Amino acid sequence: MRPFLLHLFIFLSGLVSAPALLAASGIDYPSAWDCNQTKFYWYCEMLPDETEELPPSEPARTPQEEALSQLETLQQELKEKRALAILSPTPENVAAYIDLQNQSMEKASVFSDIWRRVIWQSPALNYELKRPVNNAAINIHKQEVKAAQLTTLQEISQEWGIFFFFRSDCPYCHIMAQTLTLMSAEHDLTVIPVSLDGGGLPQYPNPRTDNGLASRLGVSEVPLMVLGNIRDQRLVPIGSGVISSQEMIDRIHVLTATRPGETY
Repeated sequence: MRPFLLHLFIFLSGLVSAPALLAASGIDYPSAWDCNQTKFYWYCEMLPDETEELPPSEPARTPQEEALSQLETLQQELKEKRALAILSPTPENVAAYIDLQNQSMEKASVFSDIWRRVIWQSPALNYELKRPVNNAAINIHKQEVKAAQLTTLQEISQEWGIFFFFRSDCPYCHIMAQTLTLMSAEHDLTVIPVSLDGGGLPQYPNPRTDNGLASRLGVSEVPLMVLGNIRDQRLVPIGSGVISSQEMIDRIHVLTATRPGETY
């Protein structure tokens, strides 16, 4: 027998007798080529573990979100205890509501105290520097505002006039005409009376007739006062109805010399 055939015969004989040998040795699998996944053997191809995917965890809440949640919980609990105390006013229910209310007031007191401490120590946050509440400071503030208003009136008198829309049969227009006459004399303001019915007033016996400006502005009620700039043709409504001279001055200053929120 050729050497090659002899070696092949010996190899195949070993395969045939392998189960018997394995059984005799106490090994409980039939073949060295069989892979039992319940056991660990060097020749087994280990499959990757199929672990159950956990749901993604919620991101941690910010301090602001946590505080808001706690505040909403407290407010809701207060509402519930209050409702129960009102509809079922037993001593226990009322006492529970009072206790929680006192806790809330204590938190508010601490907040209020820290608020004022911060204001005292932080001039940039002190709104009283802009809107004083002290009597002496209020008087100074009023003087400053009045001076600014007078400066505004002097400046606008060069380029602005007041269109005064009225009707001769309007009693409020008669009152407003008196106010405008005094303002014009005191502050050198130009008043341009515009009659919607063609009639005049004692202070303005020869008014201008409406040339379509009233329709352009949508005038439906009188008296109506509108600032007009003779240089650039700007129109700034001041107000309607009877307005005091000081209120007129305030509005003119705010509408022509300040930005929204600056003096409010």
